[in-house]
Amino acid sequence: MQVSLSAEAQADADAAVDWDIGAGVAMAAGDFVDELGQALELLNRFPELGKAIARNVRTLPLHSFPYSLIYRLELDAIRVVAASKS
Repeated sequence: MQVSLSAEAQADADAAVDWDIGAGVAMAAGDFVDELGQALELLNRFPELGKAIARNVRTLPLHSFPYSLIYRLELDAIRVVAASKS
């Protein structure tokens, strides 16, 4: 199954990284990118891992950061539509 980020979700993730770098915590920015990548890999393996919040829409919180991935289950794909602050 293919996992992809919408432009909005990519912008959310970029803003989180930019904030960490701007706050002088570049290490946290790298950790955020790593955890985001791990979450996307998990979704690829276990599409229904997150909590259902609407029809075909689920949310998966990141463990070490106050963000959750909001994603939509499609026929043969997973579309992350937002990386929202929890």
